[in-house]
Amino acid sequence: MIEIEKRGVIGLENKTIEKWNRAAKAYAVSQEESEFAIVNKEVVSNRFQDLSGKKVLDLGCGYGWYTDYFASIGADVTGCDGSEKMIELSKNKYPNCNFECVDIEQKLPYKSDCFDLVFCNQVLMDIEKLEELFEEIYRVTQNGGIFYFSIVHPAFYDCDWKKDIKGFRNAKIMTRYLSEYSFDNDFWGKTTHYHRTISKYINTAIEKGFCLTHLGEPVSYDGVKKSKEFPLFLFAEFKKC
Repeated sequence: MIEIEKRGVIGLENKTIEKWNRAAKAYAVSQEESEFAIVNKEVVSNRFQDLSGKKVLDLGCGYGWYTDYFASIGADVTGCDGSEKMIELSKNKYPNCNFECVDIEQKLPYKSDCFDLVFCNQVLMDIEKLEELFEEIYRVTQNGGIFYFSIVHPAFYDCDWKKDIKGFRNAKIMTRYLSEYSFDNDFWGKTTHYHRTISKYINTAIEKGFCLTHLGEPVSYDGVKKSKEFPLFLFAEFKKC
């Protein structure tokens, strides 16, 4: 289990779902306006352009944008999230999509070998029980099906920018990478971030039975104020072997 570090008060009263219920509205607004969310959406929409007849699980669907996108390209898609407030926002914004309130850190309420694609966008770094979740994802994915996730890049996320004399952010300073730890973000209200290495994510998926087929590290910054040399996101695609 990941060490809980006191970079914010983390206790029993601040469980993951409760935090995201409080953050839901602010998160949804920010994602509609964020240039980084646009980068993320472009990568996914370039990868998935036709899912006609495919069963898709949008796992940790948030406010529902990707669920709606997958439906628009033909998928039979279910969006699920543990936050009741996120599901409420999703249903209000995309009333024609199927959304379910599901605690994704528990056993998933879906049949084995059910989905052609399990999609998990910017969720796994907010989940404590990674191995248990990967086991469930493997169980509900069809043989030959795809598990696809994106996360903030573990090598560059919890870092401080360094500026040159002109104020250009040209480097990042990381003080530790190999340790597993957690801390509170405060972008939309307090939410807990779990830092793990890239190898932890990849090897856990492989150990559960997936085969890695692709990694992506897209350009995230504009190169004007911040260097393009540091990706904000990591994308990984696996096949159920």
